[in-house]
Amino acid sequence: MTNTTDDIVKRIEDRQAEMLPGQKSMDKLSLHYLANISVAAELAEAYAALEANLDNIDVLKATGTKLDAIVSPVLIAGRELGDYATGTITFYTPFETAVEIVVPAKTKCYAILGDGSKLYFETTVEGAIDPGELSTTVEAKAVERGLSGNIGAYAIQGMTGAITGITSCENELPFEGGTADETDDALRERYFDAVQAPGKATAMMIQRALNDEPAVSEVKVWNYGSGDLGIMVDYSGGVDETSSDIVDAIEANIAAGTQARGMLCATIDSTTVVVLEDDVYGGLIWVRPRCHISAEEVLTFTYLDMEENSQTAVATIPAGTRRGVMVAAVMASESSRAKLILTAPTSPAGNSYDVLLGMGEAGFLYNLPELTDVSVAATIRLTDTPETGLVDLIEESLTSFLGSYLIGENLEFSDVQKFLQNYYDPTADECIGRPLKGIDEIVSLSVSGGGQTAVKNGDKITVEEDWRLEAGIINIAVAT
Repeated sequence: MTNTTDDIVKRIEDRQAEMLPGQKSMDKLSLHYLANISVAAELAEAYAALEANLDNIDVLKATGTKLDAIVSPVLIAGRELGDYATGTITFYTPFETAVEIVVPAKTKCYAILGDGSKLYFETTVEGAIDPGELSTTVEAKAVERGLSGNIGAYAIQGMTGAITGITSCENELPFEGGTADETDDALRERYFDAVQAPGKATAMMIQRALNDEPAVSEVKVWNYGSGDLGIMVDYSGGVDETSSDIVDAIEANIAAGTQARGMLCATIDSTTVVVLEDDVYGGLIWVRPRCHISAEEVLTFTYLDMEENSQTAVATIPAGTRRGVMVAAVMASESSRAKLILTAPTSPAGNSYDVLLGMGEAGFLYNLPELTDVSVAATIRLTDTPETGLVDLIEESLTSFLGSYLIGENLEFSDVQKFLQNYYDPTADECIGRPLKGIDEIVSLSVSGGGQTAVKNGDKITVEEDWRLEAGIINIAVAT
């Protein structure tokens, strides 16, 4: 049903005709008709306002700030804002100065757009033209977020205020890096993820956000229950430093009351200590109380570092620490990372703790996969006319194949056999590329890794959930 003024007038007249069957069509200049059309116009406006307001409270139809308001109770951080364009601005003086000329931080400059409006930029640090110099170049950013700040070289033409001794300014290089705010569609998608079952939704959102990070090639998220998540990130930056980008992505997408706990490696329950066999690629030691800590407690751990050496770490839990608040232990050195907890102390005060391993910040921990080398030893017999470089091609194929494995994925002996005979091609159906020509017989084939060996069809290398396989020594021998 439409609600234009004419539609409403028609419905009013039809209703009146039902009530007064003898009534004839009204003259459009009669008071009766004018009364009808006046009421209809008011109703049409009311309907239009109602429709607009209904759109503004419908997550599928609302846009802009109205959509922001709808999703805010679920997505606390709200819409993901775009980045500021950044670059440099060069300031000039016409004559060599005898004294330093300071360019303060937040000095505002502008570019003039095609429509005559101004786009503003400001310095982010203080700069100065030194005595005897004619210019200085200072880091700057667009005042507003977004794509509009990505301007070409020499677009900036002036300053909004005067600085004594400086007569001009320009950007010799483009400003870059400005990005748009999250779109309405993307914001809705995150909202719908978040209103699903909380654990599942949080995992989906974190996985999606981390997969967008350039240095991350794969992400696994496990929901351990009781508000605990495990996050595995195949991150090229390693564990020398915590990645602020990864931490920010976790923090922005994790549900309230949920923690990314890293790997649980030991538990302390007063005088009962359980040290688990779970190890990690490398991380920091964190202690998470399972009760309120009324008095300061110092806990000393021994751990195996990434060079397989035993080291000591100390965690000091301050008085008043609340249940669930993670405290980082002081490692043997700033660069030391733990693979495995060897020993954990009891708590004379009768407190209970979880002992965790991971990189990140308290509540936002992540781990890297343990890299497990897989070695292949094969002996083949060749035909009379093998293709050129056959052995090298086999080694390339197997190396690429083993490098394609995902975190926690088992390796079948038959797959190694397959890519010994067919070139691994990720663009081909099931990655099976062209046949490698010249293999008359596979005399022997052995695959080993993770303390296991596979020698026949049906055998496999079984991995732990945090392992990722990669190529070790590939040795292809030719039988005479």
